Amino acid sequence: MLGMFNSVKPYVVPKPKVDVPRPDNAVFRLHYKLTVAVLLVGTILVSSYSYIDSSGSAIQCMMDKGVGVPGTVINRYCWIMSTFTLPKHFEGEVGEDFIHHGVGPHGDDDERIYHAYYQWVPLMLFFQAICFYAPHWIWKQCDNGKIKNVIVGLNKVIDDEDARADRIKLVAGYMRERMQLRGEHRNWAIKFFVCECLNLVNVVGQIILTDNFLGGEFTTYGTQVLQFPYENPENRVDPMSRIFPRMTKCIFHKYGGSGTIQRFDALCVLGMNILNEKIYIVLWFWFVILAAITAVNLVVRSMQLFCPTTRQRFVKLETRGFLGRNVDREDVEKVVSQMSYSDFLIFYYLAQSMDKKNFGDLIRYMSNEDPLFSQRRGSTNSNSSDEEKGNMNGFSRADTLRSSAMFKMKNLKKSWS
Repeated sequence: MLGMFNSVKPYVVPKPKVDVPRPDNAVFRLHYKLTVAVLLVGTILVSSYSYIDSSGSAIQCMMDKGVGVPGTVINRYCWIMSTFTLPKHFEGEVGEDFIHHGVGPHGDDDERIYHAYYQWVPLMLFFQAICFYAPHWIWKQCDNGKIKNVIVGLNKVIDDEDARADRIKLVAGYMRERMQLRGEHRNWAIKFFVCECLNLVNVVGQIILTDNFLGGEFTTYGTQVLQFPYENPENRVDPMSRIFPRMTKCIFHKYGGSGTIQRFDALCVLGMNILNEKIYIVLWFWFVILAAITAVNLVVRSMQLFCPTTRQRFVKLETRGFLGRNVDREDVEKVVSQMSYSDFLIFYYLAQSMDKKNFGDLIRYMSNEDPLFSQRRGSTNSNSSDEEKGNMNGFSRADTLRSSAMFKMKNLKKSWS
């Protein structure tokens, strides 16, 4: 059993980006790493319940003696055909009105809640793990190893100074050419943003799917569990026991000695629901937290698009963590200020994946020696008029005096391109 849990370890402990260069972020990894690991662990726990239950059965049913039906037959029949509880027996006192919440005498017209989900819980959890990994898989197909190809080995320390300088020039030349072409990086950034949106759509969709799977009880499951300790102890019903009952009923039919059909009530104990209730309460809180984090991440991504100065702040944060003290912060600002949003996104993930010294040298080379950035820097520092400076940024002075809506639309187009 422990060997099965070892298979989940790669999803919990990701490899550093300097070892495996990749364009993703912490929020993305929460979906395809941590969430997938949680769902796979839940799948393993439910599937291997026989290791926990010494009797080797997830369901135990009992009937009156003398029925003449083996216990294994009753157990398998009730497992396959599902069991049920009675809503009318959720109100009252246990031991006087009924033997257990949801279990008691019933008539043919009484409402019944059938519980057949426990047969599908392992498959459902595994299917959800696939769904959470799907946006990452789609993104890998769209990315096709771009960062790994662009970085040309600069994620590792290179002792040969000449080889390292040549590779830095290659990366700088790539950035210069793509910044002039614009279309390739723009399409790449759009695909990345779409995959981030898929993460949010998926987690919200999984909440709805799980709610339908559990008969409409999942959306309020967590709040009911939080409110349970504050309810009246005499009348309260544990929501875990109501949604995942540990004791249910099952009706078994057989022929009597004279050929008449006889009906027998079986009382079943669902020991596996002790695991199910814990797994799904963890999933409820995690799905809600994950949906909120993903939504905030999309808001931040939008801020990066509409507020170009935010991009510089993010790169400054990267320089504090990935670069040494030998890089001038002004050089970072000179390079980043010339980039569109899509160019910045590539540059941002290069900063995360490259060796500190290599990325620092790339910044200095692009700022001081690359023709594209040195020319723009020189023109910016020249004694030109305000109108000429406005034209260098892609907007004339007349444009800035027009309506704010038109100005924002031009700025938006410029950011994506």
